Amino acid sequence: MNLRKLISLLILVTIFTNIFSGCSGGSDVKNSSKVQEFKITEDNPTVNADGIDILFSEYDINEETTVNIQKVEPQNLFNEEVTKEDVLVNTFEIKVPQVESFTSLINIDIPYDESFIENGSVKSNVGAMYYDETQSQWIPIPFEIDEANKKVRIITNHLSTYSVFTIKNENTRAAKIIKVNSFPPLPSGISQVFEAVIDEAINNTMTPGKQAFELGQSVVSDWLGISGATLTSITQTLYASEFASGLGNAFNNVGLAAAMVQAAYDFSSGKDKELFTNLTKNLSYFSVGRWGSNALQLSFVGVYAIDYSLNKFATAAWDGRKEIWYEAYKAYYEKENIRTAKQWYSKLYWIWQDTKESKDPNALKAAIDNELTSYVNAFWNLPDSDKAFWQSEIQKTGFSGGGGLNKKLEEEISNAHKARLVKDLQEPVFDKLEQAVRWQLTEEYTKELINLKNYLNKSTNVLITENLKAGEKAEYAGYIVRFSPLNDTAYVPSWTGKIKDDGTAQTQFTALGHIQSGAPDTLLLFEPDANPDTDEPIKEIPFKISFPNMQINLKEMYPTMDEIAGNWQTVYMTFPNIEADLNYIKSEGGECDFTAEMVELFKVARMKCKFEIQKIDETNATLVFGITSGINTSTGEALDIEPDPPVSASATYNEGVFASKVIMDDEMAINLSLDMKKTQEGNRVFENTSTIIGEDENGKIMKITINLKGQKE
Repeated sequence: MNLRKLISLLILVTIFTNIFSGCSGGSDVKNSSKVQEFKITEDNPTVNADGIDILFSEYDINEETTVNIQKVEPQNLFNEEVTKEDVLVNTFEIKVPQVESFTSLINIDIPYDESFIENGSVKSNVGAMYYDETQSQWIPIPFEIDEANKKVRIITNHLSTYSVFTIKNENTRAAKIIKVNSFPPLPSGISQVFEAVIDEAINNTMTPGKQAFELGQSVVSDWLGISGATLTSITQTLYASEFASGLGNAFNNVGLAAAMVQAAYDFSSGKDKELFTNLTKNLSYFSVGRWGSNALQLSFVGVYAIDYSLNKFATAAWDGRKEIWYEAYKAYYEKENIRTAKQWYSKLYWIWQDTKESKDPNALKAAIDNELTSYVNAFWNLPDSDKAFWQSEIQKTGFSGGGGLNKKLEEEISNAHKARLVKDLQEPVFDKLEQAVRWQLTEEYTKELINLKNYLNKSTNVLITENLKAGEKAEYAGYIVRFSPLNDTAYVPSWTGKIKDDGTAQTQFTALGHIQSGAPDTLLLFEPDANPDTDEPIKEIPFKISFPNMQINLKEMYPTMDEIAGNWQTVYMTFPNIEADLNYIKSEGGECDFTAEMVELFKVARMKCKFEIQKIDETNATLVFGITSGINTSTGEALDIEPDPPVSASATYNEGVFASKVIMDDEMAINLSLDMKKTQEGNRVFENTSTIIGEDENGKIMKITINLKGQKE
């Protein structure tokens, strides 16, 4: 297998991170063995230690260099749900004091113990990670599994504390936590969708859209082991809007990052050259932000070598030329201006670093081309006396072929040299540099996964309460509560509790813990002596999750008169059954002069209402009500209406029901019976179906159904 293909496979392997399930902070790493010290050189950049082998790139080693390795005990990893009985971990701290940074990738081989696995495959039960001391958390790292030698190879460009883990049973709760923390590889089939993801982003100034969301959701779905339908429910209905919006954005960014990584793979192998050209062209026209040229050009170094056609200069082949100037040129580069592969790699690596922030995605490619062109033309830019010297050196050998020097000959020789140079540098330089820049792009993908992880690691404090008044005795003291539905690997005791004497129970969970346990959306209430595993609950209470605090009410929580009194900011009226209502009126012999156009308009009309409650006492009030404006919901256009002044009507409030009969004019009245509720966020809301009742000229009763929806913050 060639090096290019091998690295592609390495990067595609699943990557892992930890610290999701309630792990607390603490000391970074606990030392557990003596430091092993090794010496490496440019000629021998390999370390073979007890339990770990490391291969450095000779490009990063310029002198005899010390490598310190210590086997340590990982911190911030084990807890009551993930124990050493569940997961076997080999952890090493690696340091090279003489090298501040590495330009090439490092291979770290750590063995795993297949005999520890009782249930599951090596592929599903083995993984790797590294510890970031600045963030005090474990971070995903690309790796491959060598089943023949029972080793995990970690691919990295920096040194830290690295771990290889082995899970005992893939179906346990601990395994689920570990697997969830193992970031997924790129989803299968991504090559068929990444073009649409990136194209959509291009048309929206590199802002990820619906296609990116769906791809990100696919990544997360594989990662968490739950259906896309569940994720849709989470982002659209189960979680409060602000958190759901942030989670949706995280899905978007993961999707676009995954598409960028796949683009890099395909571009580097010569695929999708049409898309590559399109991206390069379009991204040059505007300043992109978080995504775009900075990410895409990470893969362009590989494209450079692919695009540079050796056939272009077939008529000026490097080998077999007989001109004296060719021989002089060749002698200069072999004796005076020779540049090793290591020197070329360093030169192009720092060119990449200097162009990383360019807004032009062609910058890196152009800079590499300029460096190569400058190098192969260096001989022609020498003073004439120096060129004559190299010519005379060749003449001393008795060579006298060829004619005079001219621009055409200079170009032919330089172009042939450049083509040969690109070919010779492909494996030792371009392939290695491509690995480094593709690694960087994979890190961008990893960052988005970490951002998503951190977002999912947000916790909420849950208060389950009867909302008792002062002196009131709890009705449900001692009753059992359980969140539902839970999946097979949920740790049920964590989702089960009892109501205290004060009518409350409290718990806490993270978004990730909630999702990985089955995304429960209902609280079940059981009698004190019930078995929640087999008995039926006496009450089921749906809830919506909000952060950082949420409340689940065991009894209906009605707002007080003081809380509903005042002006309501948003109250809207719609006509859900207007066509059926009018047909019924006609069938009963009533007069109805609505045209077909008017009926269609009423179907999409939404009327904004004046809705003000003026408190008299705890159970009585005056309602000020009227229609103030309207909008066509299908077009967004305002309706041309002339609203009547609001009218006042007496109203009552009892056990959360607000009732009033509003007389709009002599012929029309609205009977309101509104169930007032208080949301977990503290907003007062209602949504009820009511009826407008009126009489036609012949005294026939007319009824039109309305839906009235309101909110008061």
